[in-house]
Amino acid sequence: MRVFQVENGWSMEHVQMTTRPLPTPAPGQVRLKMCAAALNYRDLIIPKRGYGKRMQGLPLILLSDGVGVVDAIGDGVSRVGLGDRACPVFYQTWIAGEPSNESMLSSLGCEQDGTMSDYMVVPAEGVCHVPSHLSNFEAATLPTAASHCVACFGKRRATEGGDKVLLQGTGGVSLFALQFAKSLGAHVIITSSSDKKLARARELGADETINYTTDPQWGRSVKAMTDGAGVDHVIEVGGAGTLEQSLRAVRTGAPSA
Repeated sequence: MRVFQVENGWSMEHVQMTTRPLPTPAPGQVRLKMCAAALNYRDLIIPKRGYGKRMQGLPLILLSDGVGVVDAIGDGVSRVGLGDRACPVFYQTWIAGEPSNESMLSSLGCEQDGTMSDYMVVPAEGVCHVPSHLSNFEAATLPTAASHCVACFGKRRATEGGDKVLLQGTGGVSLFALQFAKSLGAHVIITSSSDKKLARARELGADETINYTTDPQWGRSVKAMTDGAGVDHVIEVGGAGTLEQSLRAVRTGAPSA
């Protein structure tokens, strides 16, 4: 089968299309004939060994998101059947409950082979059925960005109608968060370095926008937009480069930042 992997060294120059033997599912496993895969920002970091020692050794099949059709089943599998469409989940060993150090070391395309191959074998518990109304391209975008947004809005206190939510940038996580927040009735503020992208975000439902290039102290601007109270939620995706402004923007006692 064809695979797209990084091999013989950690750099973009070592990313190659090559072949591997067709895998066979063991008991409790399923094989997916892959139909589509999606690219996340993390997938551009991984070939440079951006996650350090936690990463699988080389070669490593890239990408964490995708969708396929179950075409082979190992003994003892009942939760999916032949012909079912399914997405492999991002953390293969985090099926339910609180995360653990072990479960955080099971992400696709980093600690283990990812989705950019003709076929992949994973545990049956590590896949989710795809709703029939979604195309393969739509379903392939969901496991990483969309599921992280669901976790953000559900942590400690679910987002409620009237809540004020701050989103950073117009990448995949923030655009999914925009749609989820608006469906819950929240008031959404979103940032970007591009006025064109901010205009598009307003078309998608954003209530207020900030260009962080022309307004580097955007945390204060968010406070002003909320009459000095601050937002109820911040979807923080920038890390060290944005955390100071996020803390300025969030209200006292907010459940997540």
